[in-house]
Amino acid sequence: MKIIIIKKEKVKNMNNENKDYIKSLILYYFQIMGKNYSLLEIRQIFGLQEKQLEFFLYELKSLKYIDYQDFELTITKEGIDFLEKSNQISNKLKVEEYKYKYIEFSQVKSLDEPYIPKNFLKKV
Repeated sequence: MKIIIIKKEKVKNMNNENKDYIKSLILYYFQIMGKNYSLLEIRQIFGLQEKQLEFFLYELKSLKYIDYQDFELTITKEGIDFLEKSNQISNKLKVEEYKYKYIEFSQVKSLDEPYIPKNFLKKV
């Protein structure tokens, strides 16, 4: 019980919005990285100290958003549901689909030709 109190003191200078935002970003990180996560990388990305990261992982585990499976942390269905509710589920596939869907490759110009925008020489 004392360990939890110490961890809360380490993060007390953050307001609740910041804590919730970092928790959701850590969850999103676990969703993207899967089993290829690195706790050191999480600390570096979010600028957290070791005790702060332990606090956030404890909070996510107590909310049942992450869980240990085969000695590794993984995001749970509750965690994915939380990301969906807060509209933070991976949009990577949608972005990739959009990138190539609206490009007409028949009209792509060679890189050797300079690009001149329409009405470039027109005075304003």
